[in-house]
Amino acid sequence: MTTNPYSAPQQLTHYESGWQPRPQHGTGHGSGHAPGQGTGHGPGPGRLPNTPPVPPSKSAPSAPHKGVAAMSGDIRTYVLLAATLTTGLMAGLYFAFSVAVMPGLGKADDRTFIEGVQRINVAILNGWFSLAFGGALVLGGIAVALHWRGEGRPALPWIIAGVVLYTASLFITMGLNVPLNDQLANAGNPAKIHDPAAVRAQFESAWLHWNVARVLTSTAALGCLSWALRAGRG
Repeated sequence: MTTNPYSAPQQLTHYESGWQPRPQHGTGHGSGHAPGQGTGHGPGPGRLPNTPPVPPSKSAPSAPHKGVAAMSGDIRTYVLLAATLTTGLMAGLYFAFSVAVMPGLGKADDRTFIEGVQRINVAILNGWFSLAFGGALVLGGIAVALHWRGEGRPALPWIIAGVVLYTASLFITMGLNVPLNDQLANAGNPAKIHDPAAVRAQFESAWLHWNVARVLTSTAALGCLSWALRAGRG
């Protein structure tokens, strides 16, 4: 057989019992296709034979959606953290009265005790106290609303428990401790009280008893809110 010296070289491949020339896909001379480009009968450029097509990948959430979700989670965390801190401030205040303030005043004489408590009850009515006293409840309620749905819901039961316990401490304060404070204030100037021992006796024991109750409820509220922070992260 005569070989045409001008024809394109042919590659041989083994096929069953003989050798067959492997067809060339376009040489770029008059075929209408660029060198190496398929003729439309085959896998086409960039594809191996018998290779299945790659399915399109699912598109990831857009960046704005991720940003909104992250911001929402940050707001939930910050509000819950603020509620936890303010609740902790109030629990610490009540605890300080139980372990330091009242025991210290308890060592004073009757008139000094009455005067000291009266002055404390006036001085404590300031903006910082009001911010923590009322802010803990308000922030706790907002935290409940923000965790009602979505990713923050695992923390919701602990937040509700914390808010309920803190509300109980408010009822104790407003319903029991404050009326005792008012009673002591109405006793008047300690120097002019006829029987300061009786006035002190009517106030001191009951006030200390209810202060311990609000220490327990507010501390339990602090524990629940602290655990909610952990549950929200899990």
